[in-house]
Amino acid sequence: MREPHPDITPYPDFIIDAAGFGFVAGGIIGFPYHFIKGIYNSPSGRRLAAGAQSVRINTPPLVGVSAAYLALVEIFHYTMISARKKDDFWSHVLPSFAAGACLPVGRGPRAVATTAFCCLGAATTVYTVRHFGCPSPPPFEDPGLTPPSVVDSIPTESVRDVDLRCTHHI
Repeated sequence: MREPHPDITPYPDFIIDAAGFGFVAGGIIGFPYHFIKGIYNSPSGRRLAAGAQSVRINTPPLVGVSAAYLALVEIFHYTMISARKKDDFWSHVLPSFAAGACLPVGRGPRAVATTAFCCLGAATTVYTVRHFGCPSPPPFEDPGLTPPSVVDSIPTESVRDVDLRCTHHI
């Protein structure tokens, strides 16, 4: 049996971590979204109750799908790294594509294709931003000014000679 890649955590731990993160992230995203949506789509006398009911009805499915999606991404990621013995661009992007294809299987081939390619685009964007980052402008340098040296910033008097008591009272 082949040994897994040395840079990844042991098998069950990262799946549980990913599912837990998906659960929390789905709740954090789903709660305000469905609460605001419930408030907006309700009559004026029952806005707070309608917002709470919308959260109670609509947030749990979103939480479950988020947890399942991230768990599947981590399973496919682990499988690709273990099989290929490389951690590169494809090991990050294709697991998201595969997980996106697995989730909506019951809704038909159009939903599978749409979700898979949306997940592929999102994973590509996240990988690109995470590994290449946004270019930062070069630091401003004025050739006429020289930065002060460290020696100039050290005070000449000793610490015991400085009175640290506050003399001004507010």
